[in-house]
Amino acid sequence: MYLSNVVIDQANQADVAGIVALAQANDPEHGGMLLGHLEPQAVSKTISQMPSIVARKDNQVVGFLLTWPKAVVQVPIITTMLQVYPGNKDAYLYGPICVEETIRSQGIAAAMFAKLKNLLPQRQGILFIKAHNEPSLLAHRKMGMCQIAEFTYEDTKFFVFAYEG
Repeated sequence: MYLSNVVIDQANQADVAGIVALAQANDPEHGGMLLGHLEPQAVSKTISQMPSIVARKDNQVVGFLLTWPKAVVQVPIITTMLQVYPGNKDAYLYGPICVEETIRSQGIAAAMFAKLKNLLPQRQGILFIKAHNEPSLLAHRKMGMCQIAEFTYEDTKFFVFAYEG
């Protein structure tokens, strides 16, 4: 079970700066596995359109799980993923998900995912994971997600996963 002093909640506009800061701390430039760069305006917009989840410890964002309407995302890697697996008509994009390094493996990612599924019942989520990101692959399989397809983007292999809410 996750740490008792971590609160899992729906993200709001006050969380945007914390989400962006945690994402930047986990990008490849800092040794992390997150792909791309989250812009505050994009995070703010998606939080207003779709439920996203945060984990807070002492009122600081220590984890996040973003969702996006698939119709509005115009990012080349997402377009490539959707070509190999478009998902159901009302499917949404899941991710990224990130937990602060010092509190990983405490069930926080699973708790955020459970909260998301409660907010988006009966809807399909689709995501991609780098084929060599074993911790993420293991975590998502443990959460009950299934690999549906694979694709290569900029010489990197990715697996497409999906789940029903």
